[in-house]
Amino acid sequence: MVVSTLLKMIILFSWLLWLLYLFCLPKAIHIFQQESYQIRDYLRWIYKNPKQAFGGGFQQFIVCVIYFIIMCLTYIGISKMKLTQNEKDIIYIVQLFLYYIVFAVANIKNIVKWKKERKNAKKKLVYTARVKRLIFFTFIALIVIIFSVMEVGYSGTSHEMFLLDAYAKKILVYSLLIYTMPIVLIFGAIFAFPTETLINDHYINSARFKILRPKYKNLIRIGITGSYGKTSTKFILKTILSEKYNVLATPESYNTTMGNVKVIREELKPEHEILISEMGARYRGDISKICDFVYPQIGMITSIGPQHLESFKTVENVAKTKSELIRAIPKRNEMNLTNMYGVADKSNQKKCAIFLPSDGSFCSKLYQEEKERNKFSYGINDKNASVYAKDIKMSAKGSEFIAVTSIGEIKCVSKLLGELNIQNILGAIAIAVFLGLSKEQIARGISKIEAVEHRLQIIPNANGSVVIDDAFNSNPEGSKMALEVLKNFEGRKIIITPGMVELGAKEVEYNKEFGRHMAKCVDIAILVGIKRSRPIEEGLLENGFDNMNIHVVTNLEEATRKLAMLTMPGDVILFENDLPDNYNE
Repeated sequence: MVVSTLLKMIILFSWLLWLLYLFCLPKAIHIFQQESYQIRDYLRWIYKNPKQAFGGGFQQFIVCVIYFIIMCLTYIGISKMKLTQNEKDIIYIVQLFLYYIVFAVANIKNIVKWKKERKNAKKKLVYTARVKRLIFFTFIALIVIIFSVMEVGYSGTSHEMFLLDAYAKKILVYSLLIYTMPIVLIFGAIFAFPTETLINDHYINSARFKILRPKYKNLIRIGITGSYGKTSTKFILKTILSEKYNVLATPESYNTTMGNVKVIREELKPEHEILISEMGARYRGDISKICDFVYPQIGMITSIGPQHLESFKTVENVAKTKSELIRAIPKRNEMNLTNMYGVADKSNQKKCAIFLPSDGSFCSKLYQEEKERNKFSYGINDKNASVYAKDIKMSAKGSEFIAVTSIGEIKCVSKLLGELNIQNILGAIAIAVFLGLSKEQIARGISKIEAVEHRLQIIPNANGSVVIDDAFNSNPEGSKMALEVLKNFEGRKIIITPGMVELGAKEVEYNKEFGRHMAKCVDIAILVGIKRSRPIEEGLLENGFDNMNIHVVTNLEEATRKLAMLTMPGDVILFENDLPDNYNE
């Protein structure tokens, strides 16, 4: 009777372990969400960060294996003792209870640790409907795994209870599943894939049908993509065009398929005259997916460079992907948008064109190759471009220049810093001229442009120092511009950076070059990440930078403490890139 009652309690306890597992899942889901729910990117993260992925679970698994061995040795010892079978059974069950307690304590310790990490994360885990579905399907995957690898239930025999009873073995299985939780989540994502595809297709079709309604037939749709500069250009363009039109732009860095879908479904109104869609990509075909329901009439590629090379592999592949936007723009005497009844709407036919920077590289090549669409170029000091800048003056307060356009010269005064921002403004001017804004409207719009958060944003400090916040997603061209901007300031110059990521096999090379360039522009370098920042340090030293002025720290929190010790009034501090949590060492 006692044995039977204790076993029923163990059965109940074993089922409670499922709840503990559900509390463990958010650790893996948090990373999966930051990798945009892409299994390929998530697997790459696991491969590059095995310690972060499996560390806590591995420790728990080892603890349970050690206890398992201890119980085996105890069983052998007890089996030789002169005790009744009932007394042996009670000892086995007590040991089993202790085993469950050891497992639960180790598990709860990890849950508390992982919850603290999420609480301190820069980007919090958001429990969206998709995350809740992922938890459900991962739970289903767990049940399938459990039933396929072990016998569930008590056999009813009391002999050799520890070694033969399924509930004793179950703890090892649970420990192993928590250790391999990042992999278990992938099975959950695979189980969820058909459902997510159906849901996404439903929302995409909903956005498509909305934009095809007759009341949106005069909506001018602008697509912006590029390796870098697309978010800044989007806000620049919105500010200028708002001088004449009612403009809706995707907020913040919304540039994914579902991000664009959300904006169209929830925010687009009949009173909007222009929709600006930012289009991001990690893989071939990503831009086409967005174009398939946005139907852009105007397309701009801000830049093509070494970004997301871990997935694209080569810059040539980046160029092919970005050019998907060009192919989506209607050719001359052609429209790519039909109304709800399948009838082509040619009312905006003259408002179709592509805009490319005159950069002497991939964008210039795409411009030269394009023969079938209206096209315009823009560039700095390129008199052959449709719009170009001359008489450029840059300082710590902003920039001034003359924009030469088909409607005449426009004097431009902007708070934005850096040459690349001037180029972004020129691209926006080119589209504004194309859409009929006057010189006065364009100049007034440029004067109203504010720096985008974390993109060369100037933040005065209370202690008399100045912070240049360029913490968003650094790249080779952007980092060079940030250093050039830093040079325009007076005072001692300090940089805090973890370097650049997602550059594939070229990452070390680009970061070393970043260090070489940095050596000419800064007085103190605070490098974040012991391993990741090593190429930057090598580049600094190669160019004769004083080793005493290089400070390598493990994370941003430590960097902030180091900065507080070093900074003085009058210092200028550049924060160049701030890696998301999934890149922590």
